Amino acid sequence: MLFAELIQDALQPQTGARRRLAMEPLVHLKYGDELAAKNQALQAFWKGHQLPLAPAAVIAAPRPRHYRTTTRRQAVYHRGHLSLVALQEDGTPATQTATTSHLEPTEHAALYRFLGERLNEPHFRPLASVLNFAIIRGSYSERTVIFNVCELDGTIVRKLKMMAALLPEFDRAIISAFMFFDPSRSRYYLDSRQEVDGLKTKKLFGPSVLVVTFHGNRYLYYPTGFTQVNEAMVPLLLSAVRDLLCPTPAEHLLDLYCGYGLFTHFLASGYAHAAGLDAAPESIEAAQQNSRFFPPGNRVTFRVSRIEGESVVHHLPRPDGHAEALLADPPRQGMPTPVIAALAGRAPARVVQACCGIDEVPRQIVAWQSSGYRLTAAVPLDLFAGTPHLETLLCFAPDRQAP
Repeated sequence: MLFAELIQDALQPQTGARRRLAMEPLVHLKYGDELAAKNQALQAFWKGHQLPLAPAAVIAAPRPRHYRTTTRRQAVYHRGHLSLVALQEDGTPATQTATTSHLEPTEHAALYRFLGERLNEPHFRPLASVLNFAIIRGSYSERTVIFNVCELDGTIVRKLKMMAALLPEFDRAIISAFMFFDPSRSRYYLDSRQEVDGLKTKKLFGPSVLVVTFHGNRYLYYPTGFTQVNEAMVPLLLSAVRDLLCPTPAEHLLDLYCGYGLFTHFLASGYAHAAGLDAAPESIEAAQQNSRFFPPGNRVTFRVSRIEGESVVHHLPRPDGHAEALLADPPRQGMPTPVIAALAGRAPARVVQACCGIDEVPRQIVAWQSSGYRLTAAVPLDLFAGTPHLETLLCFAPDRQAP
C-alpha cells in the first residue's frame, strides 16, 4: 500500500486503474485540491497500515510551485550533440524538458537552456563530452552551478573556467561555480561515497560556501553538502520540530544526521547542551563554523560519525545525569533498526524523527515500538509539493507499559 497509489485513488476513485505517475504528477491541480488529496491519502495510509494515533493535518507549503533550490540535469552526449535531460526519481530520463518544470524556479530553466546552447558550441565540445551532470544549488536570491565531470585534464579545466566566466554575465544571482569529479558516472549527482585519488571538488570562481537565512539566523554550507530543497518550508519545519521537542534547560539534545547544524543551532539555546553527529566531514565543518552566528552561550559540539549499528552510541556524549532529547533526520530510507535499538538503549525522554520517505513511516514506527517507545504525535509537512511525497515528523516517548 504505497502512498502514491493512495493519492491516485483519492484523485480518481472511479477509474480503478493506476497509471505510472509522471515526474511532477500533481502540478496540474489547484494547490487546495492537491492538499486535500494528500490529507485523504494520508488517512487511508495510516488506517491501512494500522498505525497508532492519527496524523495531524498536512502543513501546507507557502510556495507550492517553483520552490526547488537544488536541481539537476543529466548530460547526454551523442554524435557531437549535448542534451541536458531532466531525470525522474528512479534515475531514468523524463520526457519533459527543462522549460516545463513547475517545481523549479524559472531562473533554473533559463540557465539550463543557456548552458545547453554554450556547451554545443564547437570550442566547448571537450567539456560536453565528459559532463555527467549540470547542477544548480543555492537559495531564491543567489545560486551556484556545479559541473559534474567524469574526466579531468588541463583542457577540461580550461573549458570549465571559460564556461564559469560566462555565468555571471547571464545571471547576476550566480555567485560561484564548482567542478565535481566523479569518474564512476554515479547516478547520484554529488556522490561523496566514491573514493577518488586526489582532486574531488574544485572551485572555479566565487566564495567557497553558500549562505541561507531562517528565522533571522544565518547558516553557511558547502555546495556539495546536504541542504533542504524547499527553502520556503524550512522555517515551518524548524518551528514544528521545536514545538514537538519542547526544549528545556534540564535536557541535552542529541541531533543525528545534523548536516550543517540547521536544527542543532536553532534549538541549542533551549537546552543545557546540544551535540550533532553527521557522517560528512564537510557538513560538520560547516556546522562548527555556523556557531559564530549564534549566541556564544550556546553549548554545542559536533562530531563526524557514521550512524550505523550499535556503534553510534560510542560517538555520542557520555550520559551525565541530564535527560536527553533525540532528534534524527535520516535519508529517505530511514534509520536502520539496529540504530534505533541502540539509541533507545540510552532511554531518551523524547524522540523526534523526520521521515522524508512516507512509505518508510510504518517500519520506523514499528522499530521504535519494538524498542519500548510509543508514538505520541505525527506531523506531516508538504515539503515536496507537486509530488506524491510528504515529510513526516514522528514524536515518540517511552512506553511505560511496555514489558
